[in-house]
Amino acid sequence: MRKMSLVQLILVFLIAGFASHATAFDFDPKGSLGEGKFKRYVPPLAQPYFNETPYITTEARLVYLYNEIPKGFVTGGGSINIFAAQIRVALTERLGLIASKDGYTVLHFDNVLPDSDGFENIAFGLKYALFSSPETESIVSFGIRYEPPSGSLSTGAINLQGKGDGFLDYFLTGAHAHEKWGFQASMGIQQALDSDFNSSFFHWHTHIDYELCKNFFPLIEVNGLTSVNDGNRTGIANFEGNDAVNFGSTASSHVVSGTVGFRYRLADHVMLGVGYETALTEQKDLLEYRTNLDLVLHF
Repeated sequence: MRKMSLVQLILVFLIAGFASHATAFDFDPKGSLGEGKFKRYVPPLAQPYFNETPYITTEARLVYLYNEIPKGFVTGGGSINIFAAQIRVALTERLGLIASKDGYTVLHFDNVLPDSDGFENIAFGLKYALFSSPETESIVSFGIRYEPPSGSLSTGAINLQGKGDGFLDYFLTGAHAHEKWGFQASMGIQQALDSDFNSSFFHWHTHIDYELCKNFFPLIEVNGLTSVNDGNRTGIANFEGNDAVNFGSTASSHVVSGTVGFRYRLADHVMLGVGYETALTEQKDLLEYRTNLDLVLHF
């Protein structure tokens, strides 16, 4: 408990310090976008809790995920429904606050585990553009997120959110646009602060989109999750929970998924995203397939 409180205290001071630093200079809620800045903004779609855009934005993103559980899981299948909202606030052209995880999850299992529902942990942090070149449509940002054990999701005797000491996530993310093409990539470490309770992961993400016609952007994404430090809480072999939950498994594995979909700009500051995601590796974890749906309102 002392370790969690210390982390929370450090992060509060960091956020307060960055916020005061931002107000001492030019507060700019447009961030990376706006007149004379980046002209093209097509954020990534799949695995929204981990796959962070490098652009500094002020936006709200409403997210719905339907996740089918593989028959090979201990429950013989089932489904996960996630309803979430993300908030990002640009403080300056290069510095922004992010609140990229929250929401409500409904779990349905075909066997073994009881159905349940509850709140996800929240996650919040800071993102800073280390390199920003609107002239070449290139940007690279570094960020850190803290995920306190604030959720209430569990099934049977297994706590999936809201226990342990939470997580720190360190990530690097970048993007480049050329004519009608957009490229993005990111990677990070999701570090469990109580390694006996939760598992830690290396995560990576790639994204390519193309403006096929005005305001319509078909996209392809590939995402990977690899355990770098297994938990010591449950013995469900080769299953961890992907980006949705954390079982703290003693035998986690590597999962790669692919997504095809599109984004469509409904208005100047409103963008819809639709995608279909499935596991590309033999190991699927909890991902047989997933439908991704979101609505981005940026300012």
